[in-house]
Amino acid sequence: MKIKITAILTTGLMLAASAAMPLGQAAGAQGVEALPEWVPSDYASAVEFQNNYGATHIQDGLICVVHDSGNPQMSPHFEVNGVYAEKADCLVSLEDYAAYPEADDSPYIIVSLFRPEEEMTISYKSDREQTDYTFTTQDGDEIIETDIYGWLPDCAEEYGDYLNAHHQVSVKDNCVLICTSYSSGTAFRWNVSENGGEYFELAEIVNCSTKTVEPMDGGTVENIYVYKALKDGYSKIQYNYGTKSQVESSAIADCVVLNDAQEVLLSSQMKVTLVDSATGEVIPINEDAIPSISTEASYETPNGTIYSGPIMRIESDPCVLDMGADLFNADSFSFELSGSSLPKNYKLRKNASRQVWDNGTVSPEDSIIVTKYDNGAADVVFKLDYDPSGDANGDGLFSIADAVMLNKWLLGRPDAAIGDWEELDLCHDNKLNVFDFIAMKQRLVEIYERGYIEPDVKAMYPQEMIVVKDSIKMYQGPSLVYPEVAEIPGARIQELGYMKGNNDWVFVEFDGTRGWVSIRDEDGNYNVSWLAVADKPVIYLYPEEETDVHVELDLTEAELATTYPRYNGGWDVVASPDGTLLNKADGTHHKYLFWDAKNVRTRFDFSKGFCVAGADTEAFLKEKLTYMGLTEEEMNEFIVYWLPRMEHNPYNLISFQGKAYTDTAKLNITPAPDSLLRIFMTYVPLEEEVQIAPQQLETFERKGFTVVEWGGSQQG
Repeated sequence: MKIKITAILTTGLMLAASAAMPLGQAAGAQGVEALPEWVPSDYASAVEFQNNYGATHIQDGLICVVHDSGNPQMSPHFEVNGVYAEKADCLVSLEDYAAYPEADDSPYIIVSLFRPEEEMTISYKSDREQTDYTFTTQDGDEIIETDIYGWLPDCAEEYGDYLNAHHQVSVKDNCVLICTSYSSGTAFRWNVSENGGEYFELAEIVNCSTKTVEPMDGGTVENIYVYKALKDGYSKIQYNYGTKSQVESSAIADCVVLNDAQEVLLSSQMKVTLVDSATGEVIPINEDAIPSISTEASYETPNGTIYSGPIMRIESDPCVLDMGADLFNADSFSFELSGSSLPKNYKLRKNASRQVWDNGTVSPEDSIIVTKYDNGAADVVFKLDYDPSGDANGDGLFSIADAVMLNKWLLGRPDAAIGDWEELDLCHDNKLNVFDFIAMKQRLVEIYERGYIEPDVKAMYPQEMIVVKDSIKMYQGPSLVYPEVAEIPGARIQELGYMKGNNDWVFVEFDGTRGWVSIRDEDGNYNVSWLAVADKPVIYLYPEEETDVHVELDLTEAELATTYPRYNGGWDVVASPDGTLLNKADGTHHKYLFWDAKNVRTRFDFSKGFCVAGADTEAFLKEKLTYMGLTEEEMNEFIVYWLPRMEHNPYNLISFQGKAYTDTAKLNITPAPDSLLRIFMTYVPLEEEVQIAPQQLETFERKGFTVVEWGGSQQG
């Protein structure tokens, strides 16, 4: 049988030349060249197209639809918005090709190519069936498929991609998808056991199996069963894999249907929504700042406590997160919204340094709403405070100068220039008017009455500093433009907080007065010195053979204090596989390179960690250091140094640092090691036990040239 491929094109459409078999020239159309090479040109390429894209594909501003014709006696054809494609004035006649196999009664494939309209329905019709594909064009050129196949896989390639991104059982809006795969050469099949009852209907069965040009026996059959929700309630959909008498495995969707059957949550899912605390409205997520939540779950087993819990990105609002295991039924479960990368001009609730749900307890109160469903799913709402900076003149500060600038702008003064108007929309109504000016004045009054500007981030465990000048001035805000509120003599003070992106000013308290001090004077010399130190970091080098090694430290938030052997722009040593070092500068031998630092300004992360009784410190360190990868000798050196400082405290809050440490104490080694372990323990001595989300620690594999470092710092 000979069949004809039809292409629907707008007259005069310019197409790229094809490097493959050209389908031919447009009959009577001027300036139309051969079609793009991805357009099927014969039966084999049409089959390949179906395996890669399914029925539809959008590329080069065109829509290509490829459909099995079935029985030619059923009059298969395409329609565009209800009009026969053959009657469209943009029809282009193309060369014929033969369908496989060559018998006249074999099925064939119809290929059509379209240039989209603003709203478009392309229908495949025959005497027995009709399939509609709908498209819309946005912003003049972006073509979007709006029917179910815009997201539902309908070919082998899409099926594989979908499974890589999802589980065998997944949800899309109010649809449940069950993906099944089996070998047609065996008696094992997937069969429905529970069909969702009155709460679901089977809406689609999509065969995504790989198509072949030549008929073949056997092969893998891949189907997707799509169930659409009908009404709210709890229900299960279950498919079993096996024979009539033997079940090998099951795919189960344990569902709760919500919101008039418009939403479905599986037992492993948690829906997260960020809302404005004042209006209750959902907050748009900007792709430049993706919020996240961290989770912590622990399970008690005969072999000890097992910890799990990933960090989950909130890429849309609302966002459904696949939590995997039934975390809410763990022996202990908590989750926390990260205070960084929140939507623009939004912050955690007022006076909150953390926003946490911990085994049913919310902190701070009225900041999180958690609804747990009987199937194990959950709905979580985080409330955020809208808090634009009020910075009108773009100097990164909020002061009376900003009110003056906004007032000038409202009066139409030619010398008035404002930066980001959203930073001034204090009334949160997408308008900039006199009401925002009134709100700005009220905020200034509150600052005046309070006496200081609140920091963005409050210190969980305040760090002690000492004023190294005869005296320094304290200001109402983090800039010299703010009024002076006190003078601090050479004395100890505590850092209580700071502003994001501003490392030059710290929020402190002295003699009952709170305010801001600059850490440096106008000449760049330090006004204060942090009392925190980096204690005894030591560096072990284990090359595979005797090697000349150069080691450098780059401290961005501290100053080197003591080094041994002496650090002179770096260490140059000959390292042996057993870890012994020959210092080239003086010929001395060492087990490791020693350094420590003073005036440590790094803001370490104590959002997760361990609260350990002083008497349990030895056992704790042995367990964790071994797990993280220290040898017995390295671990003993660590414990001998730190245990005397820690075991006599009632409790120690311990957190092993990651990026907060490695980003501010960079280690440059030549030649570069094959494996590097850096353990830096920070701890806070405590009088009473506190609750903290347990920290996930990673194990270390030694391979090739291995470098190991350990050290620590007491905080608070």
